[in-house]
Amino acid sequence: MFQEKLVGEQAQAGEAEPEPLYAWTLDHRAFLAEEKPLNFKSHPYLVALYQIDAQRVVISKAAQLGVSEYAVSYAIHAADQRRANVLYIFPSERTISDFSAARIAPAIEASAYLKMIVENRSGGRRGVDQTQLKRIRNRYLYLRGGMVKPDGRAPQLKSIDADVLIMDEFDEMDPRAPSIAQKRLGHSRIAEERLISTPSYPGMGVHAKFLESDQRHWFVKCPHCGRRQQMTMQRVIIESDKLDRPVRWHGMEQGRAFVACDGCSQELDRLGPGEWVAAHPGRGLVGFHMNKLFSPHISLDDLLDNLQTTDETKRKEAYNQDWGLPYKPKGGGLDDEILDACKRPYALGAVGGERCVMGVDVGKVLNVVIRGPQHPETGERPLRFAGEVAEFADLGHLIRRHRVKCCVIDANPETRLVRSFQAGQRNGVVWPCYYSLGHQGMKGEEPLIWNDDDGRVDADRTRMLDETVSRFTEQANTIPANAKNGIPNYYDQLKAPVRLTVARGSDGIQVARYVETGADHYAHAENYCTIASMRPVVTMGNKIPQGKVKGWR
Repeated sequence: MFQEKLVGEQAQAGEAEPEPLYAWTLDHRAFLAEEKPLNFKSHPYLVALYQIDAQRVVISKAAQLGVSEYAVSYAIHAADQRRANVLYIFPSERTISDFSAARIAPAIEASAYLKMIVENRSGGRRGVDQTQLKRIRNRYLYLRGGMVKPDGRAPQLKSIDADVLIMDEFDEMDPRAPSIAQKRLGHSRIAEERLISTPSYPGMGVHAKFLESDQRHWFVKCPHCGRRQQMTMQRVIIESDKLDRPVRWHGMEQGRAFVACDGCSQELDRLGPGEWVAAHPGRGLVGFHMNKLFSPHISLDDLLDNLQTTDETKRKEAYNQDWGLPYKPKGGGLDDEILDACKRPYALGAVGGERCVMGVDVGKVLNVVIRGPQHPETGERPLRFAGEVAEFADLGHLIRRHRVKCCVIDANPETRLVRSFQAGQRNGVVWPCYYSLGHQGMKGEEPLIWNDDDGRVDADRTRMLDETVSRFTEQANTIPANAKNGIPNYYDQLKAPVRLTVARGSDGIQVARYVETGADHYAHAENYCTIASMRPVVTMGNKIPQGKVKGWR
């Protein structure tokens, strides 16, 4: 204990060289938290981060790979050993308290040395130990949110003279924040930056910065043929379908998955010794790319399972959080080729005995789509009606003719008329729908919430349109052979929504949304019909259980 104090006091007084971060971490952070040892042996890819001596570093990573623990060590070490003030920025203020409580506080509590440099010798606090401000010896660790006001001001970043800047979850920040934060390094002799994030979309955020770097990737050596190779998705997956869902992978015949050598196809030890190799040596910005193939805590089968979905939001999460890759949405919408492939030799019309679902888009007229039940063997859902009607009374006739068990109807802009129509139908049949989930890029665990108390359904517009598009792409939604010419405007309106990446509001953060390129009434009528088909099973009379839909894929 005395030696630890002596080393720290000498470094503070400038009487000794600062202890390197890697050695300092081994000496003073043997435990990340109580009963949670730091283990470089099972995480060999992290050693280079602790040993790198570079002014600017960018880390494009998957989730849960130990990089946040590195950032904590780097920040505290800079204040302790290098007499640096550290500015650590998060996307918003609300994440600071969680990070401080879950990462920084346990780090201090698990180390007698760290407790010593935050506390004075009598055990009392050294004056400052707040959620957003930590005093470490005679320097400070500032924890701040990266929000920027519409007029371009960020008052929470003012009056901070920093030597080290850490920007965590960079892709979730207001894009104006980094340049404001970098100005806080203007008078520092150290002026180091660490930019850390899971990626989002290609050519944006951390991915754009990584492309500017020397692009270091983790290579392992095949124990069979000696070939060195990068740890990528292609080392696991052999073949994918047109939606990029894995259909063949190494080890599939043995009922498992493994990483294979791209030379001899033998199994690699993905957790074995490796080395970082730069694609562009000599560039001033050092960049690391990390994915969960490096992690001893993840199953390859789980990584593959997470890709087996047509939900674009979940696919993006798998690419970003599991593989550390930016995600480019597939297709962007429907086209003639996809729709033509859905044609089947039948005509529109009611089929006696079957129960249908119905979707209605409300505009100058009511655009209506009615589909029959899902075929138990093919999984196909036939189109029974697609057309325009003028009055809400006409909807009631269609409900009775097609024995509609669930009708989901656009709640806006004619909310009063929709509610009046709902009141005139059997209980539990008509559901007004609000595209109220997923606003401002937020997403819940599920894309639908059925509320029986209010008799409404709330939906995530983007994710539900993803599902509707996928039903056509997979030919689950079929259409009559004459649909292209026989249903006026049907093809054109289905093709109108296009999935794009756009800036969200004044903060400029990029999110995925469907943008209308023309009239799109049938597209939304189909979307409401999709929602109707996902109504929870009724188990008690006509009452619908409140809560999230079960079985969402």
